[in-house]
Amino acid sequence: MTQPVAIRARRLPTERTSINLIFLLAGLSFASWAGRLSIIDDVLGFSGLGLGSFLLCMTLGTLIGLSVIPLISKYIPTKRLLCILPLGLALCLPVLGVAISLAGSTWLAYLALFINGIIFGCLDIMMNVSGARIERQFGRSIMPSLHGFFSLGSLLGAGLATATIAMQVRSIWHFAFVSVLIIALAFIAHLGLSEWDNENFAERAKAAADERPQGLRNLGLLLLLGLMVAGLSFTEGAANDWIAVASVSGHGLEHEEGALMFTLFVGAMTVGRFLGGHLVDMMGHKYTLLLMGSIGLLGVTLFIIGSTPFSIGLGSAMWGLGSSLGFPVGMSIAASRSVRLGPKAVSIISAFGYGAMLGGPPLIGFIVDEAGLPQALWICAAVLVVSLLLTPRVSRRPRP
Repeated sequence: MTQPVAIRARRLPTERTSINLIFLLAGLSFASWAGRLSIIDDVLGFSGLGLGSFLLCMTLGTLIGLSVIPLISKYIPTKRLLCILPLGLALCLPVLGVAISLAGSTWLAYLALFINGIIFGCLDIMMNVSGARIERQFGRSIMPSLHGFFSLGSLLGAGLATATIAMQVRSIWHFAFVSVLIIALAFIAHLGLSEWDNENFAERAKAAADERPQGLRNLGLLLLLGLMVAGLSFTEGAANDWIAVASVSGHGLEHEEGALMFTLFVGAMTVGRFLGGHLVDMMGHKYTLLLMGSIGLLGVTLFIIGSTPFSIGLGSAMWGLGSSLGFPVGMSIAASRSVRLGPKAVSIISAFGYGAMLGGPPLIGFIVDEAGLPQALWICAAVLVVSLLLTPRVSRRPRP
């Protein structure tokens, strides 16, 4: 009787593999609709303001999700949330597909993306808190590789979007396929998750009383850490929105070359996240962030001043590599401040990061009207300098 159980247990995914899959499906969900933005824009006939409002629905929803999930997680076990939330993402995609392909309804598309943003924000906190817990168990840095799986999912989602657009597959069928794929990945991930209930209220109250002075000190550091992560996230989001456009409109490259520059950015970011854990283990948080931030700053500069496709491509790759670890390493630092403050800390850092990543880059458009491209992207270099100045302060080990 024991042998079949043992064999069956070995076939189940480990908890780390399960969290990897959840990060991957989150990236897949995000890139699936983002990869079809040009189609959505054409079908729904958005103006520039209308498209901006559509994207703002995702931003507002995500920030709401980041804000409410610490309260929700007090009453619903983490394992159950990590099962329910991916299913919510899976269901939002077909609704968005109906709005685009069948109803042609702007308000339904707005609503679907807003709810998707709420669910995405909630899932982001839970998967990062779970990843930080596993990281503490391993005793070494794994958060960068977890975010690498998010980037890998984004590459998969963008690739599927590109392929289905080329084959003239309607959005509803594309989104339905991705929805089924997300449900399958969520089911596999659920098999390897362990039961992890939240602390009971008595233990939580005692921890609050015992750690309040340390918590207040941590809160100030978390706010500075949030500003640092916001700067790095802003430069990441700016690349997502502007690299391809700046390559074509600013540097005069062809459209396929602009797409290649964006691919180089995403590819370098994915590589950086998968290799970043080893770098953190060797160099520590502070020197890793300083090194990668400096590479990112050089990459942004080279991209702006580059005059050949090679120099612009090298700048794009360095920009992606330098931006790859700010968010995941920031999560690791936040979660390490205190066991009690862990979920709250991750929520604060996520709010800073996603707020800057999703809400900041569209504002570059106002600068573009005055300075043009790629010169408007100098703001990314300025923001990176501020993040580098904050890094030594926020990446210190907390006092025992």
